[in-house]
Amino acid sequence: MRDFLLPKKGFRTIFVIGKGGVGKTTTSAALATAFAKMGYKTLIVSLDPAHNLGDVFLAELKDEPIKLAENLYASELDMEKLIQSYLKHLETNLKNMYKYLTVINLEKYFEVLRFSPGIEEYATLEAIRNILGRGEEWDIIVFDTPPTGLTLRVLALPRISLIWADKLIEIRRKILERRRMIAKIQGEQKFQIEGQEFVLPKEEEEDPVMRELKSYREEIKFVEDVITDPDRTSVVAVMNPEMLPLYETERAYESLRKFKVPFNMVIVNKVITVGREIPEIRVKLEAQRKVLEEIPKKFPNVEIIKIPMFPREPRGLEELEKLGGMILEGGKEGDT
Repeated sequence: MRDFLLPKKGFRTIFVIGKGGVGKTTTSAALATAFAKMGYKTLIVSLDPAHNLGDVFLAELKDEPIKLAENLYASELDMEKLIQSYLKHLETNLKNMYKYLTVINLEKYFEVLRFSPGIEEYATLEAIRNILGRGEEWDIIVFDTPPTGLTLRVLALPRISLIWADKLIEIRRKILERRRMIAKIQGEQKFQIEGQEFVLPKEEEEDPVMRELKSYREEIKFVEDVITDPDRTSVVAVMNPEMLPLYETERAYESLRKFKVPFNMVIVNKVITVGREIPEIRVKLEAQRKVLEEIPKKFPNVEIIKIPMFPREPRGLEELEKLGGMILEGGKEGDT
C-alpha cells in the first residue's frame, strides 16, 4: 500500500498531473474511487477546462460536489465562472480600498484584465485555496489538473505571490510613513466622497489596503504551507511510455523540486505487454523499452508504477475501483 498517499495529519491533497491524453483523468478517478472504498471521505475535483471527469464516472458533474458512492464526491469547476468570480472579488475590494480615487474608471481596467495573461492561473489558484480552506470536510482531496504547463504555473504561484505580497507590504508601509510625515506638516488630508468626509489613512491598522495585503498574504501562505508539506500533499505524474511524455514529466519534476512541492509517484500508463513477438509493433516495443529503462534514472527516490494497456479505457465505479487498487498495490508487470 502506498502510505505516502494517505492522510497523516489532517486532510491529504493529491495533484494528478500529466500531458494531455496520457490517462490523467482516469487515473485521478481511479485513485479517488479506491480511497473512498478504503473508507476515506474523498473529494475529486476537475480543474481542467476541458472536463471529462464526468464521462469517466458516467455521471453529470457540476461546480458543487455531488455524491457518487459511499465516501466519494466529485465536481467539475467552471473555469469561465471562476474567472468572473475572481474578477468580481478584485473589483469589489479595489473599489472599497480606493474610494478616494473616484476619477479612475475601474470598470474599463477589469474589462481588459479579463484577457490578461495569468488570469486563468490566479483564478485556478483561488479555487484551490477555497477548496483547501474547507479541507477538514474531507480525508483526501484529489485534483484532476489542467495540462502540465498551466498546472506548474498554478503550483508555483503561491511562492511567487508571497514574494510580491511582501514587497507590496513594504512599499505600502513607506507610503503610510510619508503620509504621517505630511500630516504633521500640513494636517489631516480629508476628502468629500458622496457627501461623506473621508480621511486618508496613515496607520496600518486603519488602512484598508494594508489590511487587504496582509489578508491576501495569509491566504496564500496557507496554500503554500499545504502544498509544500509532504505529510499533506503528493504530486502524482501520469505518463505514457513514450519520449515526449517522459521529457514533459521530467521538466515538471525539476520545476516542482524548485518550489518544494512533493513529487512522489510516476504512473507509467498504457504499457504494452505481449506474450509473443509481433513484428508489426517491434519498433513500438523497442521505443517503449528504452523509455522504461530511462524512467528510474530520471526520477530517483520516486515511486514508479506501471499500468498495462487495457482493451478499453476504464469507466464506471467498478472498473475504476479495480484500477485504483492496482495502482495502490504497486501495479502489474514490473512494479519497481
